[in-house]
Amino acid sequence: MARRSLLILLALVVAALAACDPASDTPPSSSGSTSEPTTATATAKPTEPDPLVPYSPTPSELVPRTSGFVMETLTLPTAHGGTMLVTVDSTAIGTEFVDSYRPMSVWVTLENPGEEPWSGIPGELASISDDAGNVFEPIADPTAADLHPKPEKYDASNRNLMRPQTVAPGGSVQGVIVFHPTGGNRAITISLSLNGGGVAGEWVTTMGPF
Repeated sequence: MARRSLLILLALVVAALAACDPASDTPPSSSGSTSEPTTATATAKPTEPDPLVPYSPTPSELVPRTSGFVMETLTLPTAHGGTMLVTVDSTAIGTEFVDSYRPMSVWVTLENPGEEPWSGIPGELASISDDAGNVFEPIADPTAADLHPKPEKYDASNRNLMRPQTVAPGGSVQGVIVFHPTGGNRAITISLSLNGGGVAGEWVTTMGPF
């Protein structure tokens, strides 16, 4: 009987020691926590410059002139003594070369401030040139591969300005002129004339990523 009592006593002592051992404590389950869950706040990705959009300074005020930068409106005479307001809205060039060239889109808006309609081919006498003396003429019939797939990204359209257009008095027409320039990224001048080449508007910009 005394032996049985001794064994029970030893068992109670061992149980008491185990209960006092910090290493035997089980940490509380995370599912039973009463603290408020932490909500991750989504961080907006910074807007990065589009590598296909050329750099140009902020457009200056509208004044009669025939030279400026992309996004500036120039005043160009027409073949019939009128005046048209012409803006190179933006440009984009492909990153991959195709047969030594990259398709380049030049989006243009023509506005008619006069009282008579204007009709003609806006891009007929357009060109781009660089300081090395290279001059590139527009493509008359650009293919789907030549055209930018999402012109609306630049608030533009792919209306072919190498085809006849009519701009009503007080109206405007917006579209694209496509080129196949060769070579690397560099400064260029975009030229466009509406009076047979007598007076050309010139927009200075850069071609390719900045």
